Order: sequence, then C-alpha cells, then structure tokens
Amino acid sequence: MATDTPSSTLDVLHAAIEAAIRARFADFATVEFYRDANSGAPPTPACLLAMTRCDRGKDSDDGSGQLQAVLRFEARISVQSAAADSALQLRRIAVNLATWLHQLGRFPGAPSGAIEVIAALPEDAAAAQPDLRTWIVEWSVPLALGGNAWEDGDGVVPHASYSFAPEIGRAHERRYQPLAEDTP
Repeated sequence: MATDTPSSTLDVLHAAIEAAIRARFADFATVEFYRDANSGAPPTPACLLAMTRCDRGKDSDDGSGQLQAVLRFEARISVQSAAADSALQLRRIAVNLATWLHQLGRFPGAPSGAIEVIAALPEDAAAAQPDLRTWIVEWSVPLALGGNAWEDGDGVVPHASYSFAPEIGRAHERRYQPLAEDTP
C-alpha cells in the first residue's frame, strides 16, 4: 500500500511467519523471533526465528518506486541432546519444517512472494549451545518494500488510447482515439 512503510510491512510478515509456524507445529515449546541470548536456553523443542539478510531482488525496478527485496530467514530448531533419539528427532523436525514451508508457498496475511526453501542443515558445533542439538532451516521471501507510487493520489494516471497502422507513433498522436471507460 502507498501508506506502508518498510517497517510495517516487516512487522506484518514477521507476525505472519510466527503465527503460521505456531499453528502448524503445536509441539514447539518455543516459537519466537530474536530471542535475547541472555535469557538462557529456551524450552524445547524450540524454533528460534530471525531475518538474516535483505538483498536487492533480481527484478530491481518494476516502476513502482518500491525496493524489490529478497528477505532471508532462518529457523533454529533445537532439542535437548540428552533426549532419546534426539539426533533423528531433530532432523525429522527440520525436514518437516522445510517441507511444510515449500508446500505452504506464501505466509497467510503477508504481502509477499513465494517462499523458497534454501537449506536445512546442522548448526556449526562451535556456535551450538551446551546440551542442545540444533539444525537451521533457511528460506527466502521476495517482498516489495516502501510505498507504491501508483497507489498515491498524486501519481500518474495513464489514459489508454489506440490507433491503427500505419497511423501510429508520435507523428500521428492527434489521430489516436481514447478507449471507452468500460473496456476490459
């Protein structure tokens, strides 16, 4: 929307991601964005979420004035390492999340493009928290950030008109006819 700011669009997307994961994966004891590192180990199984990158999209100029971005997210899935079958349980959860994201396609209620799952992989052992096993699921989402110039009241309002060859082009502009208002 023309009144959207990048921060409000990001707020909506973050809320949609968290709500969708909570609804689909009721067994997660923790689902949250940007957990404070000083708050200790989260209740497990945990799904700790973060937006990790904002890259310029391939379609960098669609004429709307918006930043065509590709946002990258990750979900850190953690389970207690002492739990029975924790290694297999963790991999199963991570693959289920990656598969569900792929099949979901888009987050309900968020103005974004299609989800693209990038990877599901184990966390680097050097970064791992003691007593936890962690896998990371990464995905990206294309998103237009900022106001759309075409939705403002002051933007250009195109008027479609037509002519037939050979009387086309700037030299023949006076012969062009306007399209009727009810033309589909």
